[in-house]
Amino acid sequence: NVTTYADVASGAFDEQGERRSVFVKLSDGTPRLVAILLARQKETDGQIVPGLRGMPLGLPPLSPEQIQLVESWIAQGRPQ
Repeated sequence: NVTTYADVASGAFDEQGERRSVFVKLSDGTPRLVAILLARQKETDGQIVPGLRGMPLGLPPLSPEQIQLVESWIAQGRPQ
């Protein structure tokens, strides 16, 4: 859920139903939150990203500029 700061900070559920941070970097160094936003762009192009469900689920993807804002926000320490 990316509706509010508190929702994002609370993390996401993994395959085992455990909460995990969406800010943890994946093996390629991309924060999980950015990766799932990028995955949504690929899904709308008919591509599937293994291990990631794109967000926002069921809605159009964020623009590259919006994703860059999220990436910058994370890099700056996620100020509230």
